[in-house]
Amino acid sequence: MRPFRFVLSAILAASVSLPALAQAVTTYDECIGTAQSAPASGLSVADDWFANGGGDAARHCRAMALASLGSFGEASRTVEALAQATTDLAAQSDLYTQAGDFQMAAGDPIAARRFFEQALALEPQSFAALDGRARAAAAQRDFAGAISDLNRLLWLVPNDAEALSLRAAARRQTGDPTGALTDAEAAIAADPSSAVAYFERGAARAVNGDREGARSDWMQAEQLDPGGETGQLAMTNRQRLP
Repeated sequence: MRPFRFVLSAILAASVSLPALAQAVTTYDECIGTAQSAPASGLSVADDWFANGGGDAARHCRAMALASLGSFGEASRTVEALAQATTDLAAQSDLYTQAGDFQMAAGDPIAARRFFEQALALEPQSFAALDGRARAAAAQRDFAGAISDLNRLLWLVPNDAEALSLRAAARRQTGDPTGALTDAEAAIAADPSSAVAYFERGAARAVNGDREGARSDWMQAEQLDPGGETGQLAMTNRQRLP
């Protein structure tokens, strides 16, 4: 998951004129820090702040605490309500994107894709929303849809290694191993430290019959992501090679 790109202006505007008691309870940055480091306490802090005038900033902090606790569905619903309440279109787009990210984390790409589409209706060139909708499409095995969004995203940011790696995977799944290899090589050139890029080049090489090239790339992915999901998958694939 990419880091959230979130416009705070509309939400934090509510904090400017908070009563003195609310100011004593917390600030947004303090609340978010607690939500991320000690999410159970973050829920209490956010609720206390909201009760004392924290408004939408406190509600968003509560959503972040819920996400840190793994309650992604509830976090998504909270952020969706914030999106529906604001008239700031940029903030609304970012909030819908964040709701989509939470739904992806909850394992619901169908709901996530709807949120990303709402975000793109407001901000058609949103990198984060295009990236999210591409990931949701891939999760639904709509690889053509994923490629379409990644084409747009890569027109905006031509050398994004993550997008190139995802398009490599989508192209491989649609029976285009040559295109997959081209994208994976471009991803490695853009970010030589990307384990995902090496994994995808290894997968493309394997499909193209280059077993030794695949073995080498998957070993590199293991070294770049030791113990991680990509590294483990690379090791499994390498061990299965004849």
